[in-house]
Amino acid sequence: MFNEDRGANRGEWSELYTFCYILSAGKLHAADTELNRLEGIFFPVIKIIREEIEGQKIDYRTGETIRVFHDDTFLCELPRSQFDEITNVLYHKILTKNDNPTSREGSFSIPSLVPFFDSIHVNKIKADSTKKRDITLQLHDVYTGIDQECGFSIKSFIGADPTLLNSSDATNIVYEIENCTDEIMEEVNNINTRHKIVDRIQFLKNQGCRFIIPDRLESIQFDTNLRYVDSSMPQLIAYALLYSYGIRGRHSSDVIARLADENPMNYADTDIYSYKFKKLLAAFALGMTPTDQNWKGVEDANGGYITVKRDGEVVCYYLYQRDEFEKYLFNKTHFDTPSTSRRDAFCVYKDDNSYKIKLNLDIRFNR
Repeated sequence: MFNEDRGANRGEWSELYTFCYILSAGKLHAADTELNRLEGIFFPVIKIIREEIEGQKIDYRTGETIRVFHDDTFLCELPRSQFDEITNVLYHKILTKNDNPTSREGSFSIPSLVPFFDSIHVNKIKADSTKKRDITLQLHDVYTGIDQECGFSIKSFIGADPTLLNSSDATNIVYEIENCTDEIMEEVNNINTRHKIVDRIQFLKNQGCRFIIPDRLESIQFDTNLRYVDSSMPQLIAYALLYSYGIRGRHSSDVIARLADENPMNYADTDIYSYKFKKLLAAFALGMTPTDQNWKGVEDANGGYITVKRDGEVVCYYLYQRDEFEKYLFNKTHFDTPSTSRRDAFCVYKDDNSYKIKLNLDIRFNR
């Protein structure tokens, strides 16, 4: 029984949109670094695999008729055109978000679609939130001639800009502040301008204060996961976050360019900054989360990354397009600031005889 009583947000509904879109299209087009569809590069989709109940997989096999199987037991079939119709309905509902708002912020339900999803044995809206794999496809790999089962992460731009790394207490980064005093601490914490975080950091610098990059992050798990990407990644991301507050727009590429110019980590070749940061963005996109205790550098979304564009078109970066994918992430993301009321951060505080401030890491896609 399809369960949408609590509703879902735009990103969650976009997972079902992608499911219906791919079954209707029967293939998945690749994209270039600007997210434009590459007409001549696409991957035929043989089937989509969903685990509606733990341990029970349902196959949705493509063709003019979409045939549904549990293991090898036939369950039902529907014409492909019906999935195209549902895709159109979902797109407009997600875009306008006008059906039955629920108590959860940003969530909504679509009661008119319940009978359809019931009929094809879809029970839930989204994948397990602990995994980066949002959809599992069996593709025909045109390069090897082999049919491969691959997991993809999904990000949707329908109606809103998605996040790459969600803010949480685990993404706090604590900086010690040298040359601070009680008077400076009180004055800086009273700054409540429109851009108060930027203004607070600039005020501290104007007072001669110096930010000390931590050897380890506050969250041991996040620190550990970052070191699986690169042993110096906690320091690099701490520098990048601090520098971002002095750069208009806080775009990833601009922040890293500033790091390369000033070279605080004293690399002999400053191109290392962009190289490492691209690897980090890809890790966030394909598998790593700050609190995942089981992440050992292995990408859960081992097939790649699917993007739902604002106009509803679905494109992907497949595992062969690693360079294009990393360039896309690098050029299309920025550092964001989460709500200061929801995070224990952004104020100077005293810890024994040391002055410290917590900044919070949050990376979002550009408009």
